[in-house]
Amino acid sequence: MSPQAVNPQAVALWGGDWPWRAMFVSGTDTEVGKTVTTACLAAALRNYGPVRALKPVASGVQAGTEGEDATLLAGAAGHPIPSGSVKLRAPRSPARAAREEGVVVDLQTVADWVAANVERGGATLVEGVGGWEVPVGVSWRVADLAESLGWPVLVVASDRLGVINHTLLTVAAVRLRGLRVAGVVLTRSDSDGNREDLRALLPDLPIVSMATLELSAGNRPLVEVLAEAGAALLRDLSWEPSTRSGPDYPA
Repeated sequence: MSPQAVNPQAVALWGGDWPWRAMFVSGTDTEVGKTVTTACLAAALRNYGPVRALKPVASGVQAGTEGEDATLLAGAAGHPIPSGSVKLRAPRSPARAAREEGVVVDLQTVADWVAANVERGGATLVEGVGGWEVPVGVSWRVADLAESLGWPVLVVASDRLGVINHTLLTVAAVRLRGLRVAGVVLTRSDSDGNREDLRALLPDLPIVSMATLELSAGNRPLVEVLAEAGAALLRDLSWEPSTRSGPDYPA
């Protein structure tokens, strides 16, 4: 049985009008830029109120650490790294890594962890692991977690040969789960061709491009670099809240 969905309407917005109180960020594959995209959005949304950016399951995490993805997300959103997420050491699919480590990854437990860490006074972004159909537990996949939450899904894809097919397949799979696709972000984009073709094929969705970010850009704070790119994403996706109340970035 699927876990009880976290109702996004129950997650109060902070007085602006960001259209998504909660968002699940998934990808067409692994290493397509999900973490950076999520971090950019989280850093930008801090200008409007409190944000949580969560990574409930990760593989390839060095023992004794919280993992690079969770660390980047928490830093971008401006909150401590929540304890209790699933961290697997082997850089394999979570299901295989868990088998090798003798760990049982339970869907209900992971969904409960997300529910316990939702930012009820603002926005919550949850990043999946790998692609949409990646197996996580014995009998469940990333898609099952997203379906249990019931949140809109942002699809992230790397803008390379094959991205049109991968994006169309992922969008169709998300919709088969009865979930709303909120948009598509093409990362590492250096041309407009694939974006324009996808816009023609998916005319009901906002489809935007994000160039490769230089995360060590001189002396600028990392969160500032992320927030600048995130603000551009919010603008291009037409997701900009109207109320700005967040803190200035530290020098």
